[in-house]
Amino acid sequence: MQLTRFEHGAVVAELNESAAMAARRMRDFRVGCVVVVRDARPVGILTDRDLAIRVVASGLDAEKTPISEVVTYEASTVPREAGLETVVRLMSERGVRRLPIVTEEGKVSGVVTADDLMVLYTRQLAGLGVGIRDNVDAVESR
Repeated sequence: MQLTRFEHGAVVAELNESAAMAARRMRDFRVGCVVVVRDARPVGILTDRDLAIRVVASGLDAEKTPISEVVTYEASTVPREAGLETVVRLMSERGVRRLPIVTEEGKVSGVVTADDLMVLYTRQLAGLGVGIRDNVDAVESR
């Protein structure tokens, strides 16, 4: 299964934007991160946790602090042709919960999150459970 189902647009920001602007964008789009780009290509990722720890807890002025000072550079990405197994492996190996999806040209086309995977797999397992429950003869061994 390819990642096109997660290509519903990524919320992006530029390095020179303020941390406050990034936070407002996260709020407005109801997301936990922005992909930081240069020429539509990812250069890093900024999460709500990054803002809390690197800006708020450090006592920085969010309006004056550019994203370039608090972004995680060289964030892991995944090609849009990858399968879900690759996504799970990369998240596990790298200890990340979000992976920007990139096109063949290296441009951001979406983001796949651990939450997305939990919802997807939970629905699939629920469907499997219903199928087993509804199609197994009561006298048949489970």
